[in-house]
Parts: sequence; C-alpha cells; structure tokens
Amino acid sequence: MARFIYFLITVLVSGFAHAGVTPWIPFELDHGNITIPVTVAGIKSKAILDTGANANAINQHFIEHHKLQLTQSGNVEVEGAFGRARQAVYNNVDVELFGMKTALNVSNFRLGTPGYSLLIGAGFFNKFVIQIDYPNRRMRMTTRDVIDVGKHENIKTQAQKGTGYPIVQVEMAGKKVWLLLDTGSSGGITIGRRLADGLDLINPDDELILASGANTIAKLRSTTLGELTFGPFTLSNVKLTYPEKGQKLIKLPQYSHTSSMIKGRKVRGIVGFDVLKHFLVTLDYARGHMHLSVPEKL
Repeated sequence: MARFIYFLITVLVSGFAHAGVTPWIPFELDHGNITIPVTVAGIKSKAILDTGANANAINQHFIEHHKLQLTQSGNVEVEGAFGRARQAVYNNVDVELFGMKTALNVSNFRLGTPGYSLLIGAGFFNKFVIQIDYPNRRMRMTTRDVIDVGKHENIKTQAQKGTGYPIVQVEMAGKKVWLLLDTGSSGGITIGRRLADGLDLINPDDELILASGANTIAKLRSTTLGELTFGPFTLSNVKLTYPEKGQKLIKLPQYSHTSSMIKGRKVRGIVGFDVLKHFLVTLDYARGHMHLSVPEKL
C-alpha cells in the first residue's frame, strides 16, 4: 500500500512538477471524519483518512453488506483506541482512489455503516507534506522542498519513537500533555481516566456516551474543558471525554531501549476533529512537524 500511495501522489504532483504541489482536493466531513470517494471491488463508497492508523483496513460491515468473497491470507493483531483484536488480512482487494486503480492487502475492522469501505492510514500521510484545510473542506499534498514545515512549526510536534505516529503537546488545566494527532477521531480531547481525575476534570454529572473504536464500543464520560492551549492558539469550551469506570483507553507504548536511559514521550490521549476543525493543518507526518493557521473561509 505504501508504494502505491507514493506512486499515486507522485503522479498527482508530477502534473504540477514546477510547483511541486497538487491542486486542492475537496473532501467531505462525516461526524468529523475526513472522507474521500473510493471504489472497492467495483463498489463506490467512502474511505476515511486517519493519521491515528498505522495500517490500512477494510470495513467488515462493507464486506458483509455486499457479500464480498475476498481472499484471506492470515490474521493480524489490530490496536484501536479502546482495545485490541485479531483481525483477518485480505489480499489483492481491487481499489480505485483518485482515479488510480490498484490491488491492496488490507486488514479488517468494524465501522457502523457499510457506506464506509476503507480506513487509510500512515501510508497515505508519510510520503509528502499534507495540508488539511478543515474550514474549507479541502486538502493538498506538496513535496518537502516546497514547504519545510520544521522551519515554520508553531506547535510542539514529534513522530513518536517506536511507532512513527504524530504526537503534539497541548496544555490543559495547567498541565502540558502529549497527545496523538488523530484525524480519525470525531471528538475533541480524549484522555485516560487517571489523568482526568488528576486534573480535577471529573464530575459525577458528566454525560455517559458510547464511542466506537476500530475493534470495540466503549463507555465514556463527556465534559467540557474550559481552556486548551493548542500551539499559539487558545480554545475555549472544548469537548473532553474520558473512560467510564472499568473502561480503559489503550495507551501508545512509551519508547525505551536497553542501550539508553532516554525514553520517548508518554502519550496520554488523543486530539481529534473538535479541535482540528478550526485550522489549516500543515503536517509533515514522517518527520514529526506541524504548523497551524486559521484560513479565510471561502
């Protein structure tokens, strides 16, 4: 998949070789998820672009709804926000994306509606600089010689050691916290219950809600964070969720190595759509740099 995405974006950029940038590509937002049109096994559907996914997957509900007969090659353990599960791996699934046809190997996951077919993760994001203009619902890709995001970074960002996920530092309730940047999350901030308690953010009257991860449905409590510092911006009344008693938020592993006493950043949760929706996000996924700005509404 990664080699196909590299080829795909190279083709898109090659038509604009002198500029090194694609035209703006429109996308839709569905419950905070970035979706693009895709054809899978000859069936038109939608794919979700997810910076919080390190692999690509096909929706089991899509398979069942359309009674697809796919070739399974094995199983793999897939980690979602609220749990892990062993999932099937399918080979040579026919996919058409941005007018390009290919055959992909994908694991499977469950998403509520069969209208979604694919979850597209790191292989899409890590080859080029990606600009996501949330207010105007459009995105484009550029080569790194066009935009050196590291020089213009205005929010502390890293590629997490060991996983490569993009992580960002925010400040809430007076504490600086590292969070996973997750375009596949429709919420605002999601953190572990222990951290929420330590920051005195838990109230007995917090609303009980259900949230779907890649593998399971979890019970969460929802409240409002009075203030969040996100790079140079301060946001008010941000939606914050944390697990109900007895539920757990799966944590990204903290990198460590026997040859060094230096550890990677401890990631305490997720930042999603309810925060990102205000911004033009310029992300160098592979190198761990990000710039935020507020675009003019077109």
